[in-house]
Amino acid sequence: MIDKMRELTDGQMQEFVKVLEKRRVPLHSVLIAQHGKLIFEKYYAPYCRNKLQRMFSVTKSFTSLAIGLLEQEGKISLQDHICDYFPEYLPGVVHPWLAEMTIENMLKMQTCHNMTTYNKTSTTENWVRSFFQTEPTHRPGTLFMYDTSSSHVLCALVEKLTGKKMLDYMKDKLLRQIGFSEESYILEDPFGTSMGGSGLMATPEDLLRTGCMMLKQEKGSYVARATEPRTATQLDGADGWYGYMIPIPMEGTFGMMGMGGQMMLAFPEMDLVVVTTADTQGMVGVEQLMQNAVTEVLLKDCFPENDVEKTTLPVLRTVFEGKPCADYGKKYPLLRNKYGFTWCGVTFSEEDQKGVLSYEMEGRECQIPFGIGHLEEGEFPIYKEKCASSGAWIDQHTLFILCWLIGESVASIRFRLYFSEDGLTIHMNKTEETKYNEYMGFLNS
Repeated sequence: MIDKMRELTDGQMQEFVKVLEKRRVPLHSVLIAQHGKLIFEKYYAPYCRNKLQRMFSVTKSFTSLAIGLLEQEGKISLQDHICDYFPEYLPGVVHPWLAEMTIENMLKMQTCHNMTTYNKTSTTENWVRSFFQTEPTHRPGTLFMYDTSSSHVLCALVEKLTGKKMLDYMKDKLLRQIGFSEESYILEDPFGTSMGGSGLMATPEDLLRTGCMMLKQEKGSYVARATEPRTATQLDGADGWYGYMIPIPMEGTFGMMGMGGQMMLAFPEMDLVVVTTADTQGMVGVEQLMQNAVTEVLLKDCFPENDVEKTTLPVLRTVFEGKPCADYGKKYPLLRNKYGFTWCGVTFSEEDQKGVLSYEMEGRECQIPFGIGHLEEGEFPIYKEKCASSGAWIDQHTLFILCWLIGESVASIRFRLYFSEDGLTIHMNKTEETKYNEYMGFLNS
């Protein structure tokens, strides 16, 4: 959390750019504004101030803002079921998980799909229709799974209800007022719908103006709600949250992020907006490097000191300190699955801050002990490999468990469990190369 408000110096901004240039980041532009005023601007030929650039997933955040405008006009409620707006695309028998999905679920990337449903290279399968025709993998409103088709369908909703292209609607209602470029547009899918998840063509200054506008929104407004942390994006519980299609990379910030280094980061405490555009595709870890340069150079000395020494493997950080829901103590029977998991449950001692993940697989009862704020060692079921695990409640309903394998395997297995009165949804992921394949994917009760 940023704990100081101060003015940036010209030296800091010059150093920020030099850090990125020395690391050979293929930048297109860097823009910085503080208190709503442009204080730094640099472009890399052949890119220049007025050249439109592909913003990729930054588009998702603009789709979110368009949904906010629809809500403001009373055209929708975030609790509306998306199926009600697209009856023409529904299958003959609608899966109950699809039927219960709301607009808010989609904004939070908590749909019933584990990935984008359309094929970008297909010219025969309607991209919007695919969202409703694809078989769900889990209950909506439970777990974060990045799904570009969700943004695309919400963009289609905006265009269906307004009769306009989404960006034209936004210009009429909002963007023209802040000087957004008239030449900007959004690419269309093969069926004429604006690509609300990835198609924005705009200038870097357009992003800067939008970020400055968002910083001025009043408490309780759609933008204020959209920039609040609503779902954790990381399976290991590390920093990284999502609002309403607005990334929140660290506490006290929000942003817009697109593939290749398209980035708008806003820091409310400093009334600061930083924009970069680039092409980092194919360069591993460079986008995180760019974000790190912002905090290490532009925000130097703005974070509280952390003197905690790391004397163990990483332990999940405590995020939610309230009382978890009572539902976690149940023994949940699981729907039929290919690996034979039949039930799952969690027991937990608040006094000892220890818990046990229990489940049955192919008739064998299994247990994995974990600590809250510390590691608990044990033996991974069936494989009989030593392990050390920690857990953390991310919110009242969501428990993360990170299990380090410390025997012959150098790997980890991660569990994300969402408990509710309606049932249990589990997402599992493993890093081990050749074994533990049953710990990949979803389980539902």
